Amino acid sequence: MDDPRPSYDGANLANLAAELEIRLTGRSPTRGLRPELAELIPHTRNYVLLIMDGLGDLQLSHPAAATLRRHRRAALCAPFPTTTSVGLSAVATAMAPMQHGVIGYTQWMPTIGTVVDMLEWVDFATGQPVDLDPAGFHPTPNLPERLSAAGVRTVLYQPTELLDTPLSNMVCRGAERHGYTSPFDIRPPAPSGDGDRTLTVVYTAPVDTAAHAYGQRSQAYSAALSETGQVWEHLRRTFPSDTTLIGSADHGHCDIPPEGKIYLDEDLTEGMTWWGDGRVSFFSGSLEPIHRIARRTNAQFVNADQLHHWLGGGPPHPAVTELPTAALLAPPGTVIFPQHLPSPYIGHHGGITPQELLIPLLVA
Repeated sequence: MDDPRPSYDGANLANLAAELEIRLTGRSPTRGLRPELAELIPHTRNYVLLIMDGLGDLQLSHPAAATLRRHRRAALCAPFPTTTSVGLSAVATAMAPMQHGVIGYTQWMPTIGTVVDMLEWVDFATGQPVDLDPAGFHPTPNLPERLSAAGVRTVLYQPTELLDTPLSNMVCRGAERHGYTSPFDIRPPAPSGDGDRTLTVVYTAPVDTAAHAYGQRSQAYSAALSETGQVWEHLRRTFPSDTTLIGSADHGHCDIPPEGKIYLDEDLTEGMTWWGDGRVSFFSGSLEPIHRIARRTNAQFVNADQLHHWLGGGPPHPAVTELPTAALLAPPGTVIFPQHLPSPYIGHHGGITPQELLIPLLVA
């Protein structure tokens, strides 16, 4: 994958979720992994999927990632755009973004006429709650609901403070949810009956948090990688032998230097609806000013047809029947924001560079 592009042909996080559904139930509405990737995962009765937020495949070259690197088997692609709400939705549904409906960190919702922060489910401009139900947003049935109908449990472990957030209510519908104060307290779920089969999903965020705030050269980032390796080893030793432990991520990360932050003058964006994030900006409006912004920033212009393909193609979720006019991919080493939206972060993601798009497949 020297020059990866968003694809859902058997090497995507959505395909990994579908592969686990096929293993546990015999079927999935979407395709599983390609055979050469599927054969890397042993067939067992139960599966644990550790989602390490923000851990790109190329980040495993960091010295502090040695424990994780030992269990790396291949690289997968993250869904596009490469951001948390999109990636976790792929895990929750085993579907591409066009089908599960989440296509950005922020997203234009024509039905209510505003841009929504898909993590907090608030109006991005005002911070006020929106009249949308996150728990009912994904298609029905989602992955946990389909597994439950087949007699398979889905058990989710996440930090306690995230248990009742809007994002959690969206991506965890139908799963048994458990909070943890420390990931080292996680233990296998108690059996609920004879013949029980279980998909356990564990979510951790220290790598993403440290990358955003401090960058990949920081001590905080090294500590987060080291701790995540310890969590992997804890799960590997704690779960029983009839369980396969799999690790992956929702997206990777790239550091952006201060001089790489490009802020658009208001006259460039006047009359346009901007959404997405700094690495991939979506615009609703006429094409001429979008081309003008592309020339000013050296960004890559992506038309609506290409976006449709990168989002997975096929019949759309009701929320994405109105695609943006076009998108702009920020050049490597840069982010693009409207002038009134300054970013304090060092680490960013959302685009399709190998650093952002490639995610690891770990197996124990």
